[in-house]
Amino acid sequence: MEYSEFKKIIKDMEESNLTEMSIEYPDGTKIKLKKDNSENKNVIPMFQNIPMAVSANTKPAVVPDNKELIKVEENVKIVKSPMVGTFYDKPEPTAKKYVEVGNTVKKGDILCVIEAMKLMNEIESEYDGEIAEILVKDGEVVDYGKPLFKII
Repeated sequence: MEYSEFKKIIKDMEESNLTEMSIEYPDGTKIKLKKDNSENKNVIPMFQNIPMAVSANTKPAVVPDNKELIKVEENVKIVKSPMVGTFYDKPEPTAKKYVEVGNTVKKGDILCVIEAMKLMNEIESEYDGEIAEILVKDGEVVDYGKPLFKII
């Protein structure tokens, strides 16, 4: 979750008549907001992450410093869903995928289709580059604005 999204949730909570709100994201992150109804009218955020299973062979993750992270993120272009629907990575079940990680794409190339109201909508690349990551699975329901692909 981006900091700006979290900040907006807090602001919306402060401006509403709600006294308590809980949100659970698909990655297991839970956010619970509760207003203090006493003189101090602040929203108190509480986070909880569901622990992941760890094996004996698990190595600790190397976290880059902020400079490296910013540099990497500047070169990444995100293709987002223009609509709500079901994501498909190929035109039909037995066909070859439109793109895979490592493929080079040009602006206008078809990346996937999103089915909405029984209509198949071809989603074209907005950028030239290489597919760095496919962020959704075939058959997954996507919302408007959900990131679908990372292109470098």
